[in-house]
Amino acid sequence: MKDDRAVTVDVSLDTKTFRNFALFDTFRLKKRWIRPAVFCGIMSAFALAALLAGNEQSGLIAGVLFAVGIGLPAVYFISFLDQINSQAKKMHLSAKRKVYTVTVDSGGVTVEHHLQKGETLHMNWSDIAGAYRRRRCIYLYADNNRAFLLPNGQADAADSELWNRISEHVSYKKRK
Repeated sequence: MKDDRAVTVDVSLDTKTFRNFALFDTFRLKKRWIRPAVFCGIMSAFALAALLAGNEQSGLIAGVLFAVGIGLPAVYFISFLDQINSQAKKMHLSAKRKVYTVTVDSGGVTVEHHLQKGETLHMNWSDIAGAYRRRRCIYLYADNNRAFLLPNGQADAADSELWNRISEHVSYKKRK
């Protein structure tokens, strides 16, 4: 028999949790590392072709192509991390900060925001876009662009019980 008791998570976020989520969402889930990697590979291939051409300036051209092929993706990743750190600073996450309360029950998920006073969101289980369990946190996606982070140890139940409750209602295809 299923336990219909609600599980409440008073979510407090810090910079590390926020950064881990941003890296997961951008590079693992949305696979935004592929284009910089392909660009690097193409530029490296052009650099090798220029080097094998054996012309007088082949070494210089190959060096420039290789530097651009490595440099631009590196700038992309560095600016991404800088943007995440700036966003965390704007949200005052340097110390743990209470941001929302998530209640999980048989009727769905309710989120009460603490940063935007009075804003409450209720989602039916069928509306949940995905749920991902990571080592230190559960990411519960309301849609492809909005997720709620449920860090371990912040629920009024065990972390495994919270995941089991989510797993009961979110289809296997939508959770990992």
